[in-house]
Amino acid sequence: MPAFPFTLDKPVTYPGPPPERADVVVIGGGIIGVCTALFLVRAGRSVVLLEKGRIAAEQSSRNWGWIRQQGRDPDEMPIMARANVLWQELAGQTNIDIGLVQGGITYLARTEAEIAAYENWLPHARANGVDSRILSARETAEAFPGLTGRFAGALTTPSDLRAEPWVAVPALAAIAAREGAQIVEGCAVRGLDLAAGRAAGVVTEA
Repeated sequence: MPAFPFTLDKPVTYPGPPPERADVVVIGGGIIGVCTALFLVRAGRSVVLLEKGRIAAEQSSRNWGWIRQQGRDPDEMPIMARANVLWQELAGQTNIDIGLVQGGITYLARTEAEIAAYENWLPHARANGVDSRILSARETAEAFPGLTGRFAGALTTPSDLRAEPWVAVPALAAIAAREGAQIVEGCAVRGLDLAAGRAAGVVTEA
């Protein structure tokens, strides 16, 4: 396995054992945990992130890296439109290239019924300022000259993004660490300390 790209930006692992106290303890150093820690720190909280292995060493380094607005449930659309903006802002705050590309996403349609379903979804995109549109059969063939078979058209969203997860998540962890999050790798959480039905602390292997 190649060396993990943590040091491409800045080593972020907190030295020594975890601190005894924090406003928030985040369990897990995937994309959700890292971004949670980052934005909590920006909100003025003291944050410790505990990761049993390495940052993004599991599913968050093995996905396709899409930051996708196209085809989302209507309730997700405002979140994804905001995520599209946030990812572009965060890419400019790292010390490395996280592979962020505005390559767009296109869903092909073989039937007019599929096109109709895409058209029914379009108002949700427009309501959130997303640039999704329908391609005709001719436009689809011209856009993808290597296609075999005939397609009735397509749904495309040129503004959709993708990033390289293997690089992006550690880079975001580095931002969080620079801004004050304490990130502890190699430190599994073994259980929660509960008091009156609420989490009062975490028990770690340290």
